[in-house]
Amino acid sequence: MIRPLRQLHRRIAIALGVFLPVAFVTGIAARKPAPVMVELPAAFAPASQKFESTEWERAGLFANAPVQVRLLREQKKSGRFALALAAAKDFVPPDLIVYWVAGNPNLTGALPDEAILLGPFNSTALPLGDEVVKTNGALILYSLADSEIVDASKPVQFSTIQPSREPWASHIKQFNGTGRRNSTMPC
Repeated sequence: MIRPLRQLHRRIAIALGVFLPVAFVTGIAARKPAPVMVELPAAFAPASQKFESTEWERAGLFANAPVQVRLLREQKKSGRFALALAAAKDFVPPDLIVYWVAGNPNLTGALPDEAILLGPFNSTALPLGDEVVKTNGALILYSLADSEIVDASKPVQFSTIQPSREPWASHIKQFNGTGRRNSTMPC
């Protein structure tokens, strides 16, 4: 009784040993090539906005991170705002993204629910929406890979920024949380 079962098992093992490699090679050879897209459709292509004017440039906006922040505008004194951020290559944590939080955020280690995503840190320009430009708040650098806040900026309101020629002047108005300028901070 065992002998016929062993013979059947041997025949099935030999048939599978021949059939499976042939089926695998045939399947690989017959598969369709992966689709390749030369360019994105117009609906998905990023808007090509050119921000020609630099409103201000500041390196001291973040306390713990050596980040250079530039506020850009489409044209001199008109058009939409955008941010450009830069840092030394040895600073940038993995998957660093930039958020905006309105008001004076009290960060407890987690990203606030009302945070607005601006985009990746290494982007050439991060366009700012109207709610970001018109309200005071802070920029947050968040490492997606580490799931932690890297740094938060000092409070800033972009629509009231006036460029200054003095190197000692702060280009960003500081607020004390009540909407009035803090008299101890230079502006």
